[in-house]
Amino acid sequence: MFNRKQEFIEFTLHEEILKFGNFTLKSGRKSPYFFNTGLCNNGRLLNDLSSFYSDYISTNGLKFDFIFGPAYKGITLCSSICHSLYRNHSMSKPFAFNRKEVKNHGDMGKFVGCPIHGTSLIVDDVISSGSSIIESIDMILESKAQCIDVLVAFDRMEIGESRAASKELIEKYKINFHSLITLHDISMFIKSKQEYKHHVQAMDSYILEHGAD
Repeated sequence: MFNRKQEFIEFTLHEEILKFGNFTLKSGRKSPYFFNTGLCNNGRLLNDLSSFYSDYISTNGLKFDFIFGPAYKGITLCSSICHSLYRNHSMSKPFAFNRKEVKNHGDMGKFVGCPIHGTSLIVDDVISSGSSIIESIDMILESKAQCIDVLVAFDRMEIGESRAASKELIEKYKINFHSLITLHDISMFIKSKQEYKHHVQAMDSYILEHGAD
């Protein structure tokens, strides 16, 4: 459980990480909302964002040997979450992330950071199809390490291959999947707030067409 869901949604709205309107996604799909943690591009915002992650980790007692962040957004996430865990919860954990291209000189290989050994917690900003998280899990398994938990800020609750991407991950890899909030949480929030009720119909239509159970 995460008792800061409403606070996190309010944070994303206040900082315009979450916006409502008419957006065209990378896939070409039309969406009534847009969510972008890439806007946490200064010390204050990154501190606030990582604190939500670290509080979730501490509250839920997640056990792992290292945190892994998929390039590119996962790079700042894994490092800032490790810092927040130490600062706020006296928990010191190493982190690593992958390169998009393997380096063949100096500190060679596909990974940067701590050794890929033991059990990992993968952190990312969102899950849509789940492809980037699947790629991360496969890289970790290839290195003879394990993935036990995945934690994202936002579960879009969209279909992977045939059903919800998060559920497909759980079934395929036997992992624990966590999110700070889901699309359902956002829908419930805006329905409870008068100032956002004019977005409800568009969100309901989008969820009906593209959402997964």
